Amino acid sequence: MIGINARVMREGRRGPLRHPFRDFAKVTHRNPSLTLQRRIVDFSAERSYEATARALREHYRIEVPRYAIDKATGRIARQAKHFNSRAPGSIKPAETLISEVDGSMLPIVGFREEAGGEGAQRPRDRRKLRTCHWKEMRVSTVRVPGSVETWYGVALGEPMTVGCMMAEICRFKGMDEATHIHAVGDGAPWIAEQYERQFGTRCKFHLDLYHVCERLAGAAGSTPMSPAQRKDWLEARKQSLRRGEGRAVIGELRKLPAAPHGTREDAPVEEAIGYLEKRLHQLDYAEAIRGNLPIGSGEVESAHRHILQKRLKIPGAWWRLERAEEMAQLRAMRANQRWNEFWDQKCA
Repeated sequence: MIGINARVMREGRRGPLRHPFRDFAKVTHRNPSLTLQRRIVDFSAERSYEATARALREHYRIEVPRYAIDKATGRIARQAKHFNSRAPGSIKPAETLISEVDGSMLPIVGFREEAGGEGAQRPRDRRKLRTCHWKEMRVSTVRVPGSVETWYGVALGEPMTVGCMMAEICRFKGMDEATHIHAVGDGAPWIAEQYERQFGTRCKFHLDLYHVCERLAGAAGSTPMSPAQRKDWLEARKQSLRRGEGRAVIGELRKLPAAPHGTREDAPVEEAIGYLEKRLHQLDYAEAIRGNLPIGSGEVESAHRHILQKRLKIPGAWWRLERAEEMAQLRAMRANQRWNEFWDQKCA
């Protein structure tokens, strides 16, 4: 290996990099070896690029600039996205699968088009055109009842795209024509709609019990009951839901004091009644409990933290839309325990 120290210059403040020696000598650098790429991505998938550079320096005494870490990580993340779309080896057909899905907001940075005619000069400092917003990334989990091996999928896009991802990872875990899908999610209409569209009558969707209790707590909190009375009332309603008595819970809500005259229609009590009446068929918790199946979406809520938020929502991090999805796919691949399989195929 030959090392060369050469000057690197930038054209203007934000212009392209220039390599005088490389251009004069007509030589180019090689890409990092697969071993070095694996070390780089192994660190950068869990920490910032600056922290990755420090870790490589500390553990391997290698100086890798930030832009090289960014480039290597982006290349592997794009390959991971394609790798995730291919099913693993043969999976035993599953009688029942537990599926959950939810969304998490990620910080996204973009650049707006500058106003002006066709011949308008583009500013060198693109920071003046930068826009920041939040975009929802959807995470889905699926596992076999009684198993701790969970399969994760991520998708960025319209509900139909997310629904196709949900169906795809269910097939990866052994779904066939006879598989029953036990689904849990919050009250977002698109979630129940996609489960029905993708799985039809084989799927039974259950509204997350925690979200239902939030509505009930809001309704109880708007009444003159004391804190102790509200706690007892809420606990009694929760036990009724667990017994499958959804209509009885709505009846108890109707007994609460009505909203004062002139109050909006979305007052807590009226809002909770309307929320549950539209989703009464999604409150069959008794059947799920008898089958030892979950009635809460805690698994996908946890996936938000250890797949998306742990890396993509670190302080000060803003992502380009494409890179955010690629990094999420990379982390999903690692969570699915396919990291070694991915590199074995690259080295084959």
